[in-house]
Amino acid sequence: MAAAGRVLLEADRIAPAEIRHRPAGRDVLARLARDPAAPTMLVHLAVTLGIG
Repeated sequence: MAAAGRVLLEADRIAPAEIRHRPAGRDVLARLARDPAAPTMLVHLAVTLGIG
């Protein structure tokens, strides 16, 4: 999960529209952000986007 979170944050840095607007990206973000071990930055991104 931690590795997936890091990859998702990197993807948001490189191509934010893929994570912020595509349903698949938003779904993955929501699933990872609900994990108790999710990185703080990932949870913050989810909250900022209203996901989670």
